[in-house]
Amino acid sequence: MGGSASGGDIIAGWASDRSGIEIAVFKGKILVADMHDSVAVACSASGQTMETIEMLRAAVQRGARVLAISGGGMVKEEAAKLGVPHIDMPKVVAPRYMLPFIAFSTLAVINRGLGLGCEDEAEDAFSAMEVERKKIVRSVPLSRNGSKRLALALLHKTPSIYGARVTRGVGIRFKNVLNENSKKHAHFDGIPDAFHNEIESWEDPSVAFLPIFLRHPSESDRDRTRADKMVSILRKGGKRPIQVSGRGGTSLARLATMAYRLDVTSYYTAIGLGRDPFPTKLIDTLKKGS
Repeated sequence: MGGSASGGDIIAGWASDRSGIEIAVFKGKILVADMHDSVAVACSASGQTMETIEMLRAAVQRGARVLAISGGGMVKEEAAKLGVPHIDMPKVVAPRYMLPFIAFSTLAVINRGLGLGCEDEAEDAFSAMEVERKKIVRSVPLSRNGSKRLALALLHKTPSIYGARVTRGVGIRFKNVLNENSKKHAHFDGIPDAFHNEIESWEDPSVAFLPIFLRHPSESDRDRTRADKMVSILRKGGKRPIQVSGRGGTSLARLATMAYRLDVTSYYTAIGLGRDPFPTKLIDTLKKGS
């Protein structure tokens, strides 16, 4: 759920570019009855997420090979009861800060289980993120800082984020951190679905939306052509769409750096709006008594 699912979402997008691999991210309920041919990773940064505990039990009961990743708590206790291997997360101040650990731990499990041989791709992602960090840190001025420039564009607009299958996880993550860190509404829609309905909503002149397209070399030719056309249509309509791409020589590096830049964007947006990105008062209130 929430930030704990982001790693799975992003790795699922990455895997969509590789033949023979299918990763489904379940949030709240597992929709597969027979899991004897499946590997299941139960993830909860807090270690207290009841939906994750229930799905962990279901995966074991349905015959999956299961691994748990958590910050301890009830998830670790339940894993021990069920005889499920468990990976301890380092302690952090909020679950959403665990994205790198969750994503690369999940990737390591999948790589080990399926023999993907993606170690070099992971190393490329680490190197690319280090380069990205130097481009978006606080000391880099607005004129050369992609995260700051995007945050400035977002201050008085509601983002409408679009991504193909490969960038879907990054798009969901960006929406989530804008919600949690920036306390800001955000919308995500997938490509190609957006070409069949969402595009028509841009006829409405009354809404202050900012279109943001997450681009990746692994987009299908049709999706790429239509995304380019949609960008052109929006520009002609005066909407000023923004296109975001990652850096690095591999698919994973591009996704990791894109997610990194957009995470930092959410913090700069919060600062620009005078909001504290850390507390989640409404989430805490909702959880009390439910």
